[in-house]
Amino acid sequence: MTTLPLPTNLQNWLPEKPSRIAVGMSGGVDSSVVAHLLVAAGHEVVGLTAWTLNGPGTCCNDALVNAGRVCEELGIPFDTVDLRAEFFHYVMDYYNKSYEAGTTPNPCVECNRYVKWEKFMGYAQESLDVEYVATGHYINLARPNGKDGGFKILKATDPTKDQTYMLARIFPKELNSALFPLGGWLKKDVLDYANEKGIINRSYKESVDICFVLDGQANYLKQTLGIRKGNIVDVDTGKILGEHDGHWLFTKGQRRGVNVAAGRPVYVIRTEPKTNTVFIGDKHHLESSQFTLKSMNWLDADFQDRFLAEGRLETLVKVRYAGEPTLATLLATPDPETFTVELAEPASAVTAGQIAAFYTEDNVQLLGGGFIEVFHEPKPFDAENAPPLPDLNAACPVV
Repeated sequence: MTTLPLPTNLQNWLPEKPSRIAVGMSGGVDSSVVAHLLVAAGHEVVGLTAWTLNGPGTCCNDALVNAGRVCEELGIPFDTVDLRAEFFHYVMDYYNKSYEAGTTPNPCVECNRYVKWEKFMGYAQESLDVEYVATGHYINLARPNGKDGGFKILKATDPTKDQTYMLARIFPKELNSALFPLGGWLKKDVLDYANEKGIINRSYKESVDICFVLDGQANYLKQTLGIRKGNIVDVDTGKILGEHDGHWLFTKGQRRGVNVAAGRPVYVIRTEPKTNTVFIGDKHHLESSQFTLKSMNWLDADFQDRFLAEGRLETLVKVRYAGEPTLATLLATPDPETFTVELAEPASAVTAGQIAAFYTEDNVQLLGGGFIEVFHEPKPFDAENAPPLPDLNAACPVV
């Protein structure tokens, strides 16, 4: 029988005494397993699902139905919180405006910061009176000094499922009451456990990268931002090689979908929103050894203090979720909100708008993260002036 790896303060802290815990239920296997594990450990568990979408999608109808069913079978309360307006404001609007401005957003990181943690955590603590909020993320959260001490965000035991990058922009205060019971698990063991408990047959699914894009990114952006013809230009010669339907359909480093006869493999080097131009070139044009970082979010006060004292920090940096970390030096500038990142070796397609996440040199602990080159600071959410939501009684679109 598959059993829970024992938590330790040095690796992944979980409360030893029975506690009241809300579990963020996505409707998938990981969060369902977390709910089972915490109930089995004797905790008072409440299932909670954030309603973030209208219509079909893994974050909406499926999640509500599957999560509610799991909670019913476990005999625990189930609640939902309507965060659709906040999701539109902090995630979808940010996503749309980033592409329109010629940058490449990371909606999942921003969703974690503002919706899945700040708003979700606030609701759980204020309305459900819980001590902790647990999720199915593959992350280790160490508390070397116990419950009331500081924390360190450590990579998951399963390197193929590690999700620490997604916490790079979380407000540190939101992690004081966070639990990640799957941090010490391997994914295959989670699936074995789910099979044993009969969970996997009902709710197994992997998360999708962009849950609100239901019919392909190109179709979504065409529907949202429209179609506007522009030129595809060779960055070296200035020659027009073709035409496109909108610069927002392209991102730095892209090769597929360029659709020009250049006589050689070509990549998107940059886009120019003002003229609606897409520039293409050879792979070497994508390499860079330095970039600017905006709005750094620190998740370890000791490393932040060291950086402030010395003005530099030797570190590892990931410039995209699926990428490998690269040796780098984080350097201070006269502007406290702007930093310089020098890479030990050139990296390809370091893209404006993406998140750079920083780790200790041993690649174990997440230190924080910020935006590459440009930071689109969101306006505070205004519930009174939020756009109207679709009619709840309207039929869901068929995709």
